[in-house]
Amino acid sequence: MTKRTILAVLLAAAAGLAQTVNCIVAVVNGGIITRLDVEVAAEFGLGPAGGVEGGGDPRLAALEALIDRKIVRDLARDVPGLTGEELDAALADLRRGLGEAAFAAKLRKFGLAETDLEPLLEDRVLYDRAMALRFSPSIPVPLTEVERQYRDIYAPDRTRRGLEVEPLASVAGTIEARLREERRDKQMKEWVKDLRKRADIQVRKDCLK
Repeated sequence: MTKRTILAVLLAAAAGLAQTVNCIVAVVNGGIITRLDVEVAAEFGLGPAGGVEGGGDPRLAALEALIDRKIVRDLARDVPGLTGEELDAALADLRRGLGEAAFAAKLRKFGLAETDLEPLLEDRVLYDRAMALRFSPSIPVPLTEVERQYRDIYAPDRTRRGLEVEPLASVAGTIEARLREERRDKQMKEWVKDLRKRADIQVRKDCLK
């Protein structure tokens, strides 16, 4: 069965399950992402780790995050799944972050039980673990780059805002950590972008209208 045929079958199945999943928003290497997946991820803050930029559509941001996670998990099969205790902890963290009342209200909105969130939570945690294994947080940052950041960005910005410009020795560690995180984030984005080019991704954004 060709991938085109598989997509046709999945779309036909989604039409028969419209009341449950609404429609299929994307097919990623044969795996489906439904409108319900996207809307629940957006509602519960399970989209991109950095949140959504001002004015952005949280559902589109959630969709992109879900696509990235499916692609990475297809490759990172050596990352073990979460235990029951780990899933319970992830649910507890989510509930605590949203607040009991808001968490319960969101579940009612979609007619979900807590356990219905487990697949989305597991995908997010395993994606983070896979990325952490591939990209070390201890990326080297040359001292010259730290000095340049201090001279060209840190000091002028503090001066412009009328704040004290601390000596380089006092803030070098903070600047280095930020530069290291920026480098790591850039490497991860470039890697996922390359994976997307080689993946079979079919998106139907009209499903979200």
